Amino acid sequence: MELKLSASYDATPEEVFAIVTDATFREQACEKTKALSYDVKVTESGGDTVVRVQREMPSDNVPDIARKFVGQTLTVVQTETWHPANADGSRNAEVKGEITNTPVTLRGTARISSDGTQTVQAIDLDVKVAVPLIGKKIEPFVVDAIRSGLQKEHELGRDWHDGTN
Repeated sequence: MELKLSASYDATPEEVFAIVTDATFREQACEKTKALSYDVKVTESGGDTVVRVQREMPSDNVPDIARKFVGQTLTVVQTETWHPANADGSRNAEVKGEITNTPVTLRGTARISSDGTQTVQAIDLDVKVAVPLIGKKIEPFVVDAIRSGLQKEHELGRDWHDGTN
């Protein structure tokens, strides 16, 4: 199931990139999304910046139909591989993730680019729940949870840029 989301910032692409690749920002995003525990790593690899976030989340909002697959908590692992800036300052990333020990995966792209006076961070993901018969019924719940987390992260990013975090 497709998930597209974007957020605008009164900032340059360089400033937005600096925020989304800051380990402290990502740790605060984990706290804002009510992670029970988390591990954030930001590393360099051949000119790319790799952001890996692993967070343990409560499964309270998981529908009953999916509860037997997840238990009391979910371990979500997300990796973004950000490539060097393009000539116009924009950046592209591959995004992949999973909920460990479940049939849930996500793959897609992220982009940071200038849109006139603002910078847009856009995310385009394909979320899959590989369970025969019920996978398509579970996907909307997974997509809604991911969307909610990304929206909270975008709000925090704006606060970071404005200095109100």
